[in-house]
Amino acid sequence: MAQSHLNLLTSQLTALQAYNNGAQFAFVDGHSLNVPGVVVVSRKNHIPKLEDSEAIRNRVAAAVDVVQSLALEAQSQYGVTTGFGGSANTRTKRTALLQKALLATIQCGILPDFRSKGVKDLTPEDYSLMLPQDWVRGTMFVRLNSIIRAQSGTRWNIIESLHRLIEENVAPCAPLRQSISASGDLGPLAYISGVLTGNPDVFAWYGEGEGRKIYDSATLLRKLNLAPIDLIAKEGLALVNGTAASAAVAALAIHDCHILALAAQVLAAYAVEAIKGSQEPFQPFLHDLSRPHKGQIEVAANIRHILKSSKLARIQHEESDPEGQLRQDTYCVRGSPQWIGPLLEDLMLAQDQIDIELNSTTDNPVVDIDSNYIHHGANFMAMSITSASEKMRLSLHHMAKLTYAQLTELLNNHMNKGLPPNLSVNEPSVDYCMKVADVAAASYLSEIAYLANPVSTHVISAEMHNQAINSLALISARYTMDTIKLVRMIMSTHLYGLVQATDLRAMEFNFRSLLFEALRSETMSQFGHISSIAADDDDFFQGLIHPLVVLLNASTWEDSYSRFDGVFRKLSGYLLKQLKPRIHADKDINLSAIEEWQEVMSGRAREAFVLSRDTYVPSAGSKGHEMLGRTKALYKFVRGELDVQLHWGDPEKDKREIGTEISKIFRAFENGSIASILLDVVGGRL
Repeated sequence: MAQSHLNLLTSQLTALQAYNNGAQFAFVDGHSLNVPGVVVVSRKNHIPKLEDSEAIRNRVAAAVDVVQSLALEAQSQYGVTTGFGGSANTRTKRTALLQKALLATIQCGILPDFRSKGVKDLTPEDYSLMLPQDWVRGTMFVRLNSIIRAQSGTRWNIIESLHRLIEENVAPCAPLRQSISASGDLGPLAYISGVLTGNPDVFAWYGEGEGRKIYDSATLLRKLNLAPIDLIAKEGLALVNGTAASAAVAALAIHDCHILALAAQVLAAYAVEAIKGSQEPFQPFLHDLSRPHKGQIEVAANIRHILKSSKLARIQHEESDPEGQLRQDTYCVRGSPQWIGPLLEDLMLAQDQIDIELNSTTDNPVVDIDSNYIHHGANFMAMSITSASEKMRLSLHHMAKLTYAQLTELLNNHMNKGLPPNLSVNEPSVDYCMKVADVAAASYLSEIAYLANPVSTHVISAEMHNQAINSLALISARYTMDTIKLVRMIMSTHLYGLVQATDLRAMEFNFRSLLFEALRSETMSQFGHISSIAADDDDFFQGLIHPLVVLLNASTWEDSYSRFDGVFRKLSGYLLKQLKPRIHADKDINLSAIEEWQEVMSGRAREAFVLSRDTYVPSAGSKGHEMLGRTKALYKFVRGELDVQLHWGDPEKDKREIGTEISKIFRAFENGSIASILLDVVGGRL
């Protein structure tokens, strides 16, 4: 990795911000297209500037001249004077008609019946047949950037017309399914081309807001005052022979994956805090010196930085810690750098593959102006994008697996160091809080695991066995986008749980402060006069507090009205053990005093517990917020800006469902607003 993953994401988000603010524009020049440019053109309707210098126009014209001159010679040129694919053994001099025949044979995808349906009549099933409009905008942008490289042989009027469609926010209606990304993404690109030629049976979205409608291409071109293009030699082939759809969708996916990869690191650090884990596994020696994989080093450094100021994450394991019975944290807590690190490296490689593809000529054949030659090869084979997409999808699965493992540990009262089962605030017998959110997360992970399987191993020979290998890149990119949605769901569920756990830790802190104070005062009141103990006798009281913490952690599954009777019945044995060495020789311990102490302490514990729970107010200024390290920015975002409410397990207090609140976090992932918060947590700034 030439640069860190964090720096890469920061630069992409900075570029997006510049595009959105109008401080920067994406350019169509054949060599400077990048992922943020695709994102902003696709999703924000940013209009890229067309590089139309005389030098570029001259090269575009020169490529056209090469094609036209060679078309007149005896030597055949693929797709110019021959048929296509396995039919390349045919020859023709009717070069313009050949291009029309090409589009006609490709425009065979399954789409809704636009002639009989208005926009309001389109069903979810209809939409499921079409490429999303933002993907189509990205596809046009990427294809435009390829053909302006003057190696495809298209005239300048095609470049201008395609750019005009982007300017006018036109989105041709292209089939979602059809492409095997062998001779490029023929299907989507043929329907985009059909709009340029004014095919009355090809349709496109046009207009803004409520006025956005679907028009047939002939009508649309008249509205735009554009003349239909009559294709000449190779132009149809140049428009459809390319990886633009696969590359555009993959570009959108890699941007989203980078954000989720950062989220995986932040949530892993947050999980360490929520579980009262140790910072020891993230120290530099283990990563920088012992096993110096670049991704691992980066993840450890990020988590270490996030946790540095945390009041919940232990600096290191202490044998005297009553909550440190497990010498080291479980794999999903301590193994995050080793798990996430390789994923960053894979995503960086995928980024490189996509960056190159965005600024490549993905035609066949390719025009060489300087040599007055047309090169025949297979640059339209999109295996680089398949490779990138499958690395992304597998990485997404591993992120989701880690997230789910941390979530289930957080919800399990046998593993979470004192949190109630399912993160219930109310009595566990009537409040099950995140029990079924756990089930939902399991369903997300199962689907993610299925989607993580490679697409490229399912190639079927196509088109007269000419396409015996084909990349399936668009299918792979599509499934990657599906996976991104599911990973956002599971991470949103986990983040909801982490914030809930934060407030439970604050309640726990307040409760224990009151309880330990009561323990000292009540014990002194009952037994101070018969022993040598004093209120500041830390050795004596730690002998009670340590087992009390263990007993409290082991009893969180019980309702408060019965829980503390058992806790203090067991603690009375420890009290007796502590008192015996300190009793004056001429005095005995009155067992009834022990029973009275046990009963009083049980009542005071119950009162302190209910008081700490019922008076707690989650907010940016709450104890929960104060206890966190840099993750407090994320807590503040969720509780403040997103207004995600604590689930009390009380119908009188809970006015919104758990799913409603998790959905708010999901939308923050979906619209990208959470990205800057994640950067803030790791110390980055936009």
